[in-house]
Amino acid sequence: MVVIWALSVAAMDIAQRRIPNFLVGGAAFVCLFALAWIGQAPLGGEPWSVAGGLALALLLTLPGYLMRQLGAGDVKMLMAVATMGGYVLVVQTFVIGSLLAAGLVFFYWRFPREQAPARLPGKYLPFGAALAVGLIGSLLLLPAVHPR
Repeated sequence: MVVIWALSVAAMDIAQRRIPNFLVGGAAFVCLFALAWIGQAPLGGEPWSVAGGLALALLLTLPGYLMRQLGAGDVKMLMAVATMGGYVLVVQTFVIGSLLAAGLVFFYWRFPREQAPARLPGKYLPFGAALAVGLIGSLLLLPAVHPR
């Protein structure tokens, strides 16, 4: 379900350059409900880890939002990721997503507009899509970091 959600977020961010509130809000609501009901986030985070992840998500994305480099959907998406699994998932998702976004920026910078094979529409890089891919990568990496 998380992978389908992440792919939906990425598709919306690439196509429309915005992440709908029902996607991030719905995921966060379900995850917080699970946290309250069973005492653990759906991907294994404890309540203190989720709280730390929410704070870390704000710390990592709010400066970019205030400088108008990130959209509000990017901030809310990383906060929804925090509700899924806590601060470890936030760090992994942000690092993988940022590396992917940096690679795309380098690609666009390296190749002139005429030579780039397929350019993304619009002016800004869809960082929410990079975070979505980072989340999927984190899900593949998480069992190695935290074996159960």
